[in-house]
Amino acid sequence: MAVLNDEQRREAEAIVAKYPNKRSALLPLVFLVQSVQGHVTDEGMREVADILGLTPAQVLGSTSFYTMFKRNPQGEYLISVCRNIACTHLGGRKIVSALEERLGVPAGSTTADGKFSLEAAECLATCDGAPVLQINYEDFYDVTPESAIDLVDKLERGEQLRSVRGEPVKTAREISHETATAGVRELATDMESMRTIGGETPRVDTAPGHRPPEKGDRG
Repeated sequence: MAVLNDEQRREAEAIVAKYPNKRSALLPLVFLVQSVQGHVTDEGMREVADILGLTPAQVLGSTSFYTMFKRNPQGEYLISVCRNIACTHLGGRKIVSALEERLGVPAGSTTADGKFSLEAAECLATCDGAPVLQINYEDFYDVTPESAIDLVDKLERGEQLRSVRGEPVKTAREISHETATAGVRELATDMESMRTIGGETPRVDTAPGHRPPEKGDRG
């Protein structure tokens, strides 16, 4: 049974069309498969291989390298708690323990309802906000065990969370789809109406055909 339906197959074709060498579309296509299945299955990798003219082993070779590709079923929300030195000194381990107790699963596991996955991350590269956690790769700073549990409670109630940058926390499948289709533009007759599949409008200085001004004396 095919992993991608007709609409998703058209998205795949649009992704491939971005690149002079279609093999360069491998990672975005794996993200597309993950957005459909929730994780990357053998069937999904075979379909990506078929689209790109690769072997499934070549697709697996790349997929297995990157931690954002999930080979096993993952929760709708992935909670990653930093355990590196700054976060650990400021209570990162207590946050992990509090979330393990609240979710009823150890770090590295997913709740029985498939809502949450919990992991201890080696480094989230935001020491100035320590202790830090991410929910589907959106940052939350100065976290305490109590505030971490409050984030889980809000997600369970269906409330919208926003990161320290004000970005809404999206589901894992939404993030995978957004990543897969980044920069893929829907057909449009003019720049004003052009949107990417993800919905954002291109900046003028990155639009097709734009040439930045040249500086300096060319004489």
